[in-house]
Amino acid sequence: MKKSLFDKKKTLDNKLSQAKADAKPWLFRFARFGHMAQGSVYFLIGLLAIQMAFGLGGKLTTSQGALYTIAKQPFGFLVVIIIAVGLSGYACWQITRTIFDPENKGYNIKGIVSRISYLVVAVIYIGLCVSTVKILLHTRVHTTSGHYQTLSARMLAQPFGQTIIAITGTVILIVGLGQIFWALSGRFQKQLKKNEMSQKERKWSKYLGKFGISARGVIFGIIGVFLIKTAIQADPDETKGLDGALAEVATQPFGPVMLTIVSLGLIAYGVYMFAEARYKRLTPPN
Repeated sequence: MKKSLFDKKKTLDNKLSQAKADAKPWLFRFARFGHMAQGSVYFLIGLLAIQMAFGLGGKLTTSQGALYTIAKQPFGFLVVIIIAVGLSGYACWQITRTIFDPENKGYNIKGIVSRISYLVVAVIYIGLCVSTVKILLHTRVHTTSGHYQTLSARMLAQPFGQTIIAITGTVILIVGLGQIFWALSGRFQKQLKKNEMSQKERKWSKYLGKFGISARGVIFGIIGVFLIKTAIQADPDETKGLDGALAEVATQPFGPVMLTIVSLGLIAYGVYMFAEARYKRLTPPN
């Protein structure tokens, strides 16, 4: 009896291992497609912002707003469907990183924090996928920071709401600062299969990555600061989304110049994500 149960467990383990091996190539293709979708969204956000900085009719928008803008273009419905599939792939990849740990982050504190961050990213992109479905169904989506301000107001009304918002803002601020440090240190290049890249591709991915990831880190930092202000002042109007963070950049001294630089950075990040889609190392090197 014991031997029979052991044999059944061993057979089940073998089948699961085989299923994982069979699914891995498709999962990796799905993940790379997701990187391209993410890059497309950031590229458009940066493009719209820089058009506004130069007075060419662009606008500051959220990720949902960028998708809505795409949907309004000729063949936009089809493009949004493709992006939605890609974003779902990106979310699935983050969940896979959380559960199966293909990058061998391990179970120490650093590894656990990394895997929790992957799960948070997955939730964000699942929400973005839901927004794409709403757009496809012609349902109203939130394209400005007003939605986040409403959520903040609801959270502030809850017990410990201010504390939760303060912690969230602090985490986002730390993530933003971490992104800037990661970019400027050049450590992001370790995740690329540089042996498969030409010299020109290595050079441009380095410059685009440093510039783009730093710009994204600045935006994250601004969003985090405003969440902290929301908690301190108990004022949901202080909450800013991506569009609000860009608007804050524009209000600073030399605002149009700064907005142009950050917008170009977001465009650079979008292009860099295309490089990641092709060359990112999805498993640790042998």
